[in-house]
Amino acid sequence: MVRALSNLMVAQPWYLLWSLLALLPLLLKNYPAFPYPTLARLPADALSLWVERAWRLLGALAIVFIAIGLSGIYWTENMVERVGSGAHVMIVLDRSASMNDDFADPPAGERESKMAAARRVLQDFVSQGKEDLLGMVTFSTSPILAAPLGGDREAVLAGLQATEAGGMGFTAVARGLGMALEYYKGRPVTGSRAVLLVSDGGAYLDAKTQEMLRNMFQRENASLFWLYLRSANGASLKVAPAEGDEDAYPEYQLHRYFGTLGTSYRVYEADNPLAVERALQDISRLKNKPVRYTQAAPRLDLSWLFYLLALLCAGCVLALHLTEIKQWRNA
Repeated sequence: MVRALSNLMVAQPWYLLWSLLALLPLLLKNYPAFPYPTLARLPADALSLWVERAWRLLGALAIVFIAIGLSGIYWTENMVERVGSGAHVMIVLDRSASMNDDFADPPAGERESKMAAARRVLQDFVSQGKEDLLGMVTFSTSPILAAPLGGDREAVLAGLQATEAGGMGFTAVARGLGMALEYYKGRPVTGSRAVLLVSDGGAYLDAKTQEMLRNMFQRENASLFWLYLRSANGASLKVAPAEGDEDAYPEYQLHRYFGTLGTSYRVYEADNPLAVERALQDISRLKNKPVRYTQAAPRLDLSWLFYLLALLCAGCVLALHLTEIKQWRNA
């Protein structure tokens, strides 16, 4: 009850001073004059006494309610918990120079770079997930936060638009994943967590980095989806390299390491833009689990309610006034 009352606020508190006028109907006594010297010998009329008390109280309440209405009383903005379907998704997007190259199997007569296709499909992905919490990290030489994990889709879309500028020639996958996982730290687990890695290349990770990422994925209980955009000269993850040649294929090495994270991992190999669209559609279905999230509810104006109460009190005062005897009958 105390917590609920703490949410009530007034826009113009000084109007509440008018409520002091409510003392007038309680204290003043202005009876009409009758041509009789005294009424002391008449028996007390209990009904009339209670009618008078109700009349005074209702008049005082009407004044108080009008003063509260004039003060602009409202229910403050509060956070409402809702349950939907979706996930907490951190997009980790590769901005290395190789992302501007073509796919391994581009459609005949059409040319769309891997970055352009990824940007186009991710824009649809972000716009459709209305109940997802989204964030984005881009990386090449080093990771850059494009949008923190939250409900601001415009920030994520703006970050995707900024990828048109291109990037450097390095692929710092581990640092990008590490920055993305940091945004789950300290947050309550109210829905499934998914890291979406969109990249066309791999990287060699030392033992210390591998252990650090493995611990972070397990601690934050985050699943990993890798959308691998294969270049014309890129290795396929569907075919294992010959024994002894694993080190020559960093993409396969990274894929094999992701399988040891101890959390849910799935890879999608896309050779063309259509495969990218199919992969994102499948990821959208897999991540669509129950999720709890909070949403800010706008403040609620309550002035009309107090004006209505004042009107009801005034109506009751008028009704009681009509019961008053204006003239005594002659004996």
